[in-house]
Amino acid sequence: MSMYSELLRIKSFRESQAELQMQRQYEVTRLAREKHESEQKRLTELLREGMETEDRLFGELCKHIVQVRDIEDVRHTIASLRQQEDRQKDAVHAAGEAETQADHALVGAKAVHREAHRQKTKFEDLTRDFDLAAARDAERREDMELEETASVLRDRSDLESYDFDGVRE
Repeated sequence: MSMYSELLRIKSFRESQAELQMQRQYEVTRLAREKHESEQKRLTELLREGMETEDRLFGELCKHIVQVRDIEDVRHTIASLRQQEDRQKDAVHAAGEAETQADHALVGAKAVHREAHRQKTKFEDLTRDFDLAAARDAERREDMELEETASVLRDRSDLESYDFDGVRE
């Protein structure tokens, strides 16, 4: 096995590892995107439910005479809803950050794979060139051996047909 073939084997292995990492990162990115979308939907639901609950509570307050305690209960309920919304906004933000990080990691994994593929292609070209050069060299050596053999046969034939005593056979 030539040095180029061994290097090509190594480069192929590195490319396959980079491709595998890129595929894994695609999955991580997809999951991060789904999580972000899910958190965003949950926030939208909380905001809608909060508005409905707030409207319902204020509607109930307006229907009859209330005491201060009733107003305080409504204020606490609304404050609790706002806290849930704020926590969900934080979750949406965190999921968005995770998605962005996953996107950046995917860009990096693609770059690593692209470079590994380029390196492998370069060594495929080098290996092909080396193999072609070796084949041409082997063919040239074979031609030279055939020419040498033919030359020896011609010389032998010329010697056999030469008349050393002036007489030709």
